[in-house]
Amino acid sequence: MKGFKLKYWLIPVILFFGLTMILKSGAVSGGKAKLPVSDSAVSVKMVQAEYTNYVPMLLLNGSIEGKTTAAISAKIAGRIEAVLVEEGQKVRVGDPLVKLESAELANSLRAAKEAAAKAQINYDLARNDFNRYQTLNNQGAISQQQLDNATAKLKSAEADLASTTANLDSADKQYGNGTILAPVDGVVANKTATVGQVISPGAALMVVEDINQVFAVVNIEQKDLGRIKLGQQASVTVDAYEGKVFTGTIETINPEAGASSRMFRARVKLDNLDGALRAGMFAKVQLATGDSMQVLAVPQSAVIQKQGLYYIFTGENSKAVRHQVEIGEVTGETIQIKSGLQPGEQVIISSVNQLKDGQTVKVAD
Repeated sequence: MKGFKLKYWLIPVILFFGLTMILKSGAVSGGKAKLPVSDSAVSVKMVQAEYTNYVPMLLLNGSIEGKTTAAISAKIAGRIEAVLVEEGQKVRVGDPLVKLESAELANSLRAAKEAAAKAQINYDLARNDFNRYQTLNNQGAISQQQLDNATAKLKSAEADLASTTANLDSADKQYGNGTILAPVDGVVANKTATVGQVISPGAALMVVEDINQVFAVVNIEQKDLGRIKLGQQASVTVDAYEGKVFTGTIETINPEAGASSRMFRARVKLDNLDGALRAGMFAKVQLATGDSMQVLAVPQSAVIQKQGLYYIFTGENSKAVRHQVEIGEVTGETIQIKSGLQPGEQVIISSVNQLKDGQTVKVAD
């Protein structure tokens, strides 16, 4: 009975030591490959560093301005009777924009016309009397004093006529100023005028902008001033029309730098017959400043910056190898590499912020 119990007690012990020896044997004979291990390689995408055509560009930010912007205001005080245009409406020179209440102006004009008519009659009578008295004086029929009196009456009537004519001209202009007209061809914008509003001379009511031609206005730093010239072609884009490029030319460059910015204001002229470009739009302007050349370039996503230095990772024997590089200009989605990289090297363009020098990588499917 004791032998039977001992036999059953030895079975678990033998099994435990046997399993231990098997595991040790597997470890000694390279058994690690047989055990599941976690894959620590970072999955990345790579592209080959290649030379590409590059045209030196000056990239500038600016805004769109109309060719002519006329601020519309009244020349006289009054109450607005009618607003005759809406924002976005096209107008021509002389088109009525705003009409003021004109009853008082009409009365003043009528009174001025009547006064001028009376002065004209008095002048005609005085002139006829003068002519008659002069004839009689030549014949010796009247005295010199009588002729002098006729001359004085004529001069007085002439002065009255001039004064009333001037008053009539002023009243006529005042009446005309009761209707505010467009001073230029263009489009109505920034309208603030409303019916019933009492306005004073010079108060802004709206603007009329000529946008058949517009300008992309940019500021140029002194160091870049030598790279541009009048008549130089420029490419302009705006956020409103993604992918569309407007072509223009530099028409003016301010010869004096701004007092505060120390930058030079330049205007790029753009045809805008379809009215697509509007004043106030944010614009991006590209100016070609040299001939096409071959440069080594990589996607911007490949470059990382640390403490003012620039780095990229290349894939070499399934390892990420870090290189310090000198960068050049950015064009679109690529960036120029001046040094630190050779053509044909495989450049990592994804997960670069997660990588460390020498880390294991694998190419993503």
